Amino acid sequence: MWSSAAPIDVRAACVAHLLDDPDAAGQMDARAMANLMLPTERSRTVVSVIAARAGQYGWKEMTSALVRSYARPVEGVEDDQRAERVALMQLHPDRPLAEVLFEVFLDPGYEDTPAELRLNQRTRADVWDLLGRVDESGALRRGLIQRAQAGDVPDSTRASVRALQRALENLSVVPRTGDELRWIESLNNGSAENERWWSQASGAVSALSGDRGAGLEMRHIEPIRWASQHRPELLARSREELLDELSRAVEGRTHVKRTAEQRVLDQPRRERLSDWAAQLTWSDLVAIHVIDIASRDPGVVKRLYEQVDIDRQDRTTEYGGVIEPSEGSSFRILLFRPRVRDRNSDTEFVASEDMIRYADRALAFYHQHVQSGAESKHAGPSEADLVYAARSGRSCVVFTAVGKSGLNVDYYQPNGVVIDLGTVGDAEP
Repeated sequence: MWSSAAPIDVRAACVAHLLDDPDAAGQMDARAMANLMLPTERSRTVVSVIAARAGQYGWKEMTSALVRSYARPVEGVEDDQRAERVALMQLHPDRPLAEVLFEVFLDPGYEDTPAELRLNQRTRADVWDLLGRVDESGALRRGLIQRAQAGDVPDSTRASVRALQRALENLSVVPRTGDELRWIESLNNGSAENERWWSQASGAVSALSGDRGAGLEMRHIEPIRWASQHRPELLARSREELLDELSRAVEGRTHVKRTAEQRVLDQPRRERLSDWAAQLTWSDLVAIHVIDIASRDPGVVKRLYEQVDIDRQDRTTEYGGVIEPSEGSSFRILLFRPRVRDRNSDTEFVASEDMIRYADRALAFYHQHVQSGAESKHAGPSEADLVYAARSGRSCVVFTAVGKSGLNVDYYQPNGVVIDLGTVGDAEP
């Protein structure tokens, strides 16, 4: 009856029967099993049965499991209509939901055994994803981070709290997703390279004038740090000046629009800078400028074309990796071949754990659409690519083969913005 192989209506009825068991010992066993299965349960009917009982009977020990289940988006169901939310409000009627979620973040309540399951870490990431949806402006999370006392939380959470507070105090950044939280935690690991980065990055952010520091995200910080070292004039320009300069730069280039589909994320596909101009912040524009410089770095372009040949011979996966600063003001790309288990098809790139762990100080993620010499109809990110950008919180670039010696460069960011930056090389019609 706990097995997902059973018919849904049978499972739901059996779960309800067990959770309503008048025998205390029997009900306790059922509650323990429901607590374990809820975070990964796929049936909304079964989730609703468990959540309803948890709220009705006041089972506060199920708070963490309810939060983890609630953190998984459900297509067609608004967050404020979710059964898990109703149960959480019943269990904690006198407290704001964000406060309840943050308390679970601070103390997920798992023993972390076996250690390889990383239950506390996974729960914190899930909770942070949910907090990002509940608190879109970041104001509530900002206040919760400021009030948190690292010394008063479990050892397993202390490093996370300190990383969040450092990011807020030094960079004015509040991560939106669990992946961004992990990014900040990794950056705060105390390595010499990361500590040097923190020093330079915090100095660059503190030097920003006016409202330039408003709305900063983690993906903005490396472009700002690099510009402070190598192109300080970018940081002195207004949003309008940055937009005008970028418009002039891309205007004279060859552009190839993706035509594989007309709509993406329930919106018409748009790739022109003018389509998105009103939604780009000052820090977005700095990031795009620096990424545009990087994508046209001679060393990067040379390496890209070398990777095209390698990628085209490998029919098991797309290729990709990270764009990062190199010697002086130059850049480089570093290829991370997907692991065997992640090679799903020649039309998908899966970022490996090795890549994620390496990418603390990366400028952007990239991948390639180069299955043939002319992939013009796929010149731009797919919907899956945009979903990944939103989840990871990263600035991303896709390089697409659009002719014998041409690669089209498309930049995209977590909120769905896609900018065609034009080709590198001689694109053929």
